[in-house]
Amino acid sequence: MRQSLSVTGASIPGFQDAVSGQDALKLSARMQEWNASDFAGYRRILQEGSDCAPDLGKIRLLADAHRNGATGKPIRDFVILGIGGSSLGGEAIVRALRPALKEPRFHVLDNSDPDWLKWLLSSVDPEETLFFVVMKSGGTAETISQFLVAIDWAKKKLAGDTWKKHFVCCTDPEKGDLRALVRRWKLDCLDVPPAVGGRFSVLTPVGLFPAAFAGLAIEDFLAGAASVASWESKKWSENPCASLALALAAGEKERPVTVLMPYSTRLSAFSRWFCQLWGESLGKEGHGLTPFPAVGATDQHSQMQLYMGGPRDKVIVFVHVKETEERMPVPFPEELSDLPSFALLKGKSVAGLIDAELKATRDAVTEGGIPNCTLEIDRLDAHSLGALFYFCEWATAIAGAKLGVNPFDQPGVEAAKILTKKYLAESK
Repeated sequence: MRQSLSVTGASIPGFQDAVSGQDALKLSARMQEWNASDFAGYRRILQEGSDCAPDLGKIRLLADAHRNGATGKPIRDFVILGIGGSSLGGEAIVRALRPALKEPRFHVLDNSDPDWLKWLLSSVDPEETLFFVVMKSGGTAETISQFLVAIDWAKKKLAGDTWKKHFVCCTDPEKGDLRALVRRWKLDCLDVPPAVGGRFSVLTPVGLFPAAFAGLAIEDFLAGAASVASWESKKWSENPCASLALALAAGEKERPVTVLMPYSTRLSAFSRWFCQLWGESLGKEGHGLTPFPAVGATDQHSQMQLYMGGPRDKVIVFVHVKETEERMPVPFPEELSDLPSFALLKGKSVAGLIDAELKATRDAVTEGGIPNCTLEIDRLDAHSLGALFYFCEWATAIAGAKLGVNPFDQPGVEAAKILTKKYLAESK
């Protein structure tokens, strides 16, 4: 089995500390309790034939069926309509593994911003656009508003019922208003397993359909996830995922901020996906670890002063891609040899520069006493990204067990949803 992910250079207090028998029993009991809750089925995604395992064949067939719109023109623009767990996973996949300007172009509308929606609809051709509408509950007001606007726009521009070929939905297999609409209008639809919470759903059709439409090998995501899941037989202290999660949770009071800092622009959306997962899962009952997204080397120039000179309340988790697709040697005109800043790059590559920046930052924060570790992947592909997704999901569940909070519910989000409905009724 390919192991594309490892944890290296950890200087976090408690990392790989032995877990006593009593503590191990307590953690296992809490894990079993949380795993029995309503939305804890993310691990069953990897169990073939389970209630949560994705039907990869169906996902591929539906992607192939929609590559051409109703008029036979190839789809040039793929639009994800969703918010939070309904959009962040798919966005993380396509931003990491799909060149931005390669067709079909992927757009993510994850906010009820009328100007943004207007700009998008004015710049795409309805005959060449596919909307992927994702709502597990089927009742998310932000996504419904965008969906209704997009339907009206498509109906006005496409003949008859051909607009229906330009929408694919993804929701609960039985319940919710979106499922009722799908049945009424006979729209194509994929199922979100009821037992998988939205922020844990990236390895379901929520993330795998955009991946399949992008031409990616979706089975590789699950293989990467399985390579991390294989660590389950290890002791807590020998399992890199468990050891990191326990160390981070144990430092909740002294180091409550978790900075995720991949040294790859392609992983910037992955950082934002992690922030929802970590923050929404663990922030309960006065507990929590605050996630903070960063991207190296960009944020060396915007955040590093805070890390080095500010409050010592952070742990930095770097992500390093060992093999890039392109080293990109830096061309060097000899007439610039008298300019020291330019001459420094003679005979070097862009990949070599970002690797040096990661090493320098990691060494500097370590010497400065700032706890850190590195998630190292061999290369950035579907297998390693699947491993990263699953690593973070599993670490979140284990950290919840250590903190004593259920990582699979979200009671703090519901109050705002209720008030939104109230204020919407009063608005125009």
